Amino acid sequence: MQTFSPAQQQRVQDIEAVIRARLTPHASQIIEEALNSTSIALPRGLVAAIILAFAQRASVPSASAPHAAAAIELIRAGASMHRRLFASRPSNDSPTSLLHGPTLMLGDYFYALAASEMAESPQAPIIADFSTCVMQLSEAFLTSLPHDSDVSIARSLQHIDDVEGALVLRAIRAGLVCAQIPVTSLDVERLAFAIARSHTIAIQLREAATTPLHSYQRGHLIMPLAYAIAQQPAATLRAIDANDEPAIIALLQAHGIIRACTELSTVAALEATAIIAHMPADDSRDWLLALCSPEATAISEAPLSH
Repeated sequence: MQTFSPAQQQRVQDIEAVIRARLTPHASQIIEEALNSTSIALPRGLVAAIILAFAQRASVPSASAPHAAAAIELIRAGASMHRRLFASRPSNDSPTSLLHGPTLMLGDYFYALAASEMAESPQAPIIADFSTCVMQLSEAFLTSLPHDSDVSIARSLQHIDDVEGALVLRAIRAGLVCAQIPVTSLDVERLAFAIARSHTIAIQLREAATTPLHSYQRGHLIMPLAYAIAQQPAATLRAIDANDEPAIIALLQAHGIIRACTELSTVAALEATAIIAHMPADDSRDWLLALCSPEATAISEAPLSH
């Protein structure tokens, strides 16, 4: 597991304090669980840390950076809730109204908190970019991958770029704005998608090893399952229809799909590292290099105080 310096850990914990201040005294168990949701396959604290790492390069500390970092974390949480709206399958125990109502409200709640956070230290480019990000996320969910013959590995990768990549891209841009560094100084889009793919596929691989149908049953196709449907369609769809997760896990292992997805994650991490390595050597660059690793998943684990 990737570790960070005490100072870096403290800076991310400071963002948690900003979020706690927004939630108190209204924080509840359901809100805490929502903040920790992995419906968006980025570790909690990652996008905030990216902003802070870039902002650290400023000659004068940016007053906007903590607010931007808290806002992007709240957008991530809101997106996690809204992605679930496309997942729910009503049953007698969980009618549609009960599944969708609280989920929709939580998503909207986090988006509203993010907007309020941005207003605390207004930076027009960041506010505009974050607003566009929310629209892009909504569009990505509305055109989410279908479970039919149109499934492809390329489309699954594009979906990661459109969701997780969109969040990382905005974090990088916001960090550069806070540091007063031109966005054109770095290939931000390529870097964002590489970081997003590295982390997302690594998280999806952990899901595939234990509950490979978890996301599928909620309307989202993870990369290992996309590979399986593309390469072994008959066997994979048969196992899906039978809800036979052990058979799917065995299939993923037997046909080298886990290995192929692991390589995709590794290649993405190396690409991100190569881009950042060209930055001037300093603590900011070291932190960003660490954040590229898919092992950097324990950035922030402190629960919210009630």
